[in-house]
Amino acid sequence: MPAARRAALSWLEREQVFKWLPFVPVQALLVFLLLPFVLLVYLSLVSWRITRGVWWHAPFVGAANFAGAVQDERFVWAVIRTFGFAAAAVPLELGLGFGLALLCRERFRGRRFYTTLFLLPMMIVPAVVGYDLSMLLIDQGPLNQILSLLAGRPVTVRWISDYRMAKAAIVGADVWQWTSLVFLIVLSGFAGLPPDPIRAARAMGASRWQIFRYVELPLLKPVLAIALVLRSMEALKIFDYPVLLTEGGPGNSTETIAVYLWRVGWDFTRVSDAAAMSLILMVVVVMYTVIAIHILRRERRQLAEEAAR
Repeated sequence: MPAARRAALSWLEREQVFKWLPFVPVQALLVFLLLPFVLLVYLSLVSWRITRGVWWHAPFVGAANFAGAVQDERFVWAVIRTFGFAAAAVPLELGLGFGLALLCRERFRGRRFYTTLFLLPMMIVPAVVGYDLSMLLIDQGPLNQILSLLAGRPVTVRWISDYRMAKAAIVGADVWQWTSLVFLIVLSGFAGLPPDPIRAARAMGASRWQIFRYVELPLLKPVLAIALVLRSMEALKIFDYPVLLTEGGPGNSTETIAVYLWRVGWDFTRVSDAAAMSLILMVVVVMYTVIAIHILRRERRQLAEEAAR
């Protein structure tokens, strides 16, 4: 073996080098993520449009873009609308996902088939789901045709052209696709429950409901909190369904914050305004995440204290 190769292997085998070497790709990724973030902050502090010169010559305006974003009524309503979508979709996904996991936790004939069937929606690209649903829900689409055949008369439900039904369609699309993720998380939580507390409760004569209510459900709280945090963060970024189903309409009734940021940055070419709005949204999401993680840690601490008693 050449001396240079032996020296290189000897250097790699050192404890300190081997300890930090696996983190090199992560650090490199952080650098690549940091550069766009710095550019985003810079653009939020200047006044620049794609159609006006180069970005490094844009005039500095300070916090004017942030003040303008807060005063932009359309932006405020897009934020409210996005949180409304999340508030409607996430509880439904948690409830349905938990119920499906509760049904599939026990062994029964066909369990693998149903588990696979419930997991299929989250494996489909959201853009495909949005496009297929847009074809299904148009006024003269298959769904209204089926309803007409069942009713024996022409039925035309304005699924995506009426603002109330359009909101429900977007929530329904999100619930249909991402309930399977909650199902997977909760089902994994059921599989990872410690058997000793359940056996002890059963030995003391506890009923099936009592074991679920007072033993299993408290142990599942951290898992449910993780599912809540993950789905809430993803629901706040909803983009595919409003664009493909309704294009943010009718009017602006289904325009979410992601859709509005896209329009401000690319349709209206107000890149600096879009950057400021993105940072405002990031601060809101980070605050929500910190609160959720604090609640999760508190639940874990309470479970550890109860287990130690």
